[in-house]
Amino acid sequence: FWNALVSKGAQAIGQREKRWLSCDAGLPFFPSDFPDCKAYSSLTMSEAAEMVEKAQRRPPAVRPFRIPIPPPWNSIHVTRSVGESSNQKLTSDGTTGVGISSYGGNLYDGIVARTSDSLNTFLQTYASDSLLLSPHNTSKPNANLMKTLQEDETKAIAQIHQSSNKLCLVRVLLHAFKEGSFEDGAVVCAPTLADISLLKSGCNEGEKGRVTIPQSSVTSYFQEQHSGTWELNVPEDTQSHRWPIGFVTTGFVRGSKKLTAEALCDAVLLGRLREEQWREKDVKRRKKEIYVLVRNLRSCAYRLALATIVLEQQEGSIDDVHCL
Repeated sequence: FWNALVSKGAQAIGQREKRWLSCDAGLPFFPSDFPDCKAYSSLTMSEAAEMVEKAQRRPPAVRPFRIPIPPPWNSIHVTRSVGESSNQKLTSDGTTGVGISSYGGNLYDGIVARTSDSLNTFLQTYASDSLLLSPHNTSKPNANLMKTLQEDETKAIAQIHQSSNKLCLVRVLLHAFKEGSFEDGAVVCAPTLADISLLKSGCNEGEKGRVTIPQSSVTSYFQEQHSGTWELNVPEDTQSHRWPIGFVTTGFVRGSKKLTAEALCDAVLLGRLREEQWREKDVKRRKKEIYVLVRNLRSCAYRLALATIVLEQQEGSIDDVHCL
């Protein structure tokens, strides 16, 4: 049976290859794209332990520095607070910080809008901003899935009404503007208008045409604490600092003709970015894609990317069911 399949050109794949195929098709993959699920916590804890064990087998001189696994999703709260208030709480070393639990339980305490209805409910509830987001009207699913989706929507909407201060993540597709390869766990940041102008200008020779952070900041952007938490550290001189709005869940698939990465980003911050990038632009020149910066966690360079919000493109989201 197996020999017959292979002789006809069949290829065996595992979970990694299945994840690549999902990303290539623009579809979410469980549990990598479901940070609100316990299965995601188990997977990332296993990956973190495997990475530590692999690093321990290398000589200390060539051992890579640790990066947060899973990504510190709740660090996005700092970016939210920067936009809402100028009063930032400083730690004793003069940096702004927020602690994120790295182990145990459900690591992400927020909402993932997987359907247009849940995103619309969030937009109506979050009344402090007029967010420029336009989720596609959800087409009604067939009767077999209606009950499941109704239960999902009821739970998601109840969470939204409980607290509009919670993060609301939406799935986005990232396309590199000119160059760059985005890895799993890469941080998605908010660019300034000057960043966009610089990286679009084509002046990419030497340091003058790049947006970077100091090499010393690469290892300290996220710091692991003795308590087992990860903390976002913002230096006193924030000129080179870019604020996180999300993280890449599936990086570029090597060998694929579609150089696309998938990420989860905060809906509020995406709406603010779009408003800033559309301001003073003629209606005909406004793009639906949102410019963002992406930085691999072991790199000092930010790459410009175009973010497409999936819920603004698709007819419905019956394949994205909220997970508890």
